[in-house]
Amino acid sequence: MSILDKNKEESSAKRKAARIKHINSTLANEIVRCWHEGWDLVWDHSDPQEVLDALGNDAAEVFDINEQTVSFLNTVLAGRKQEQVDSVLSKVATKPATQTDENGNVTII
Repeated sequence: MSILDKNKEESSAKRKAARIKHINSTLANEIVRCWHEGWDLVWDHSDPQEVLDALGNDAAEVFDINEQTVSFLNTVLAGRKQEQVDSVLSKVATKPATQTDENGNVTII
C-alpha cells in the first residue's frame, strides 16, 4: 500500500478522534494568540489612550470581553497550557488603572 493511502488504514473513528484533538489544541492556541494581539495593539502603542479614544464607546465592551477571555483561559488552560496562562496573566498584571464612563469610554488614570 502506498504512503499516500495511509489514512485509509486508520478507522474513521480514529481519524475523527485525532482531528478533534487537533481542533481543540488549535482553538486554545488561537484564542491565546488573538488575545495577545489585541492586548498588544492597545498597550504596546506609543500612546495607549489614543487607541482607547479611537475605540470610543466600544472600549468598555472590549475590556469586558477581555476580562471574560482571561477568566476563560485561566479556567480552561490552567494546568494544561500553564505557560500560556502565565504569559497572559503577567501582561494583565501590568495593566494601568483605568476608569469607564457611563458611555463606555475608557480612560487611563
